[in-house]
Amino acid sequence: MQVVLNQTIKGLGYKGDIVTVKPGYFRNFLLPKGEADAATPSRVKVAEARKEKMVMEKEKVLENAKDVLKKVKGTTLEIKAKANDKGKLFASISEPDVVALLKEQAKLDLAPEFIKMDHLKEVGDHEVLISLGDDMEEKVIVKVVSE
Repeated sequence: MQVVLNQTIKGLGYKGDIVTVKPGYFRNFLLPKGEADAATPSRVKVAEARKEKMVMEKEKVLENAKDVLKKVKGTTLEIKAKANDKGKLFASISEPDVVALLKEQAKLDLAPEFIKMDHLKEVGDHEVLISLGDDMEEKVIVKVVSE
């Protein structure tokens, strides 16, 4: 039986996919939970239109991500922090601090989950990875200066 998935189901397919399932599985599990509908010709057309729209949106997101990576490529961010005479910081610098630096110095607004780093605990230059998924990564230098 052909069905159109209303949401992504692990091991079966993604939202908008047209898949073949046994009638009992559809009737007893997918239909009561609202996870799928029978693949009538009108629903198939709607599902294909949604899928085209989702592909266009994904391409737009990828293009925006590439623009962000171009902006941060080769960027050096500088932050002042309190440190002792040996160069150890009193408070480590974490992802939210780097996000604030990017917003202030590079005019980019990223979520902390896109920043991949260990907490910075010493004065000096540190590489920080910005990862936007799907092998879209760029390194920036965070220069920690003693106050």
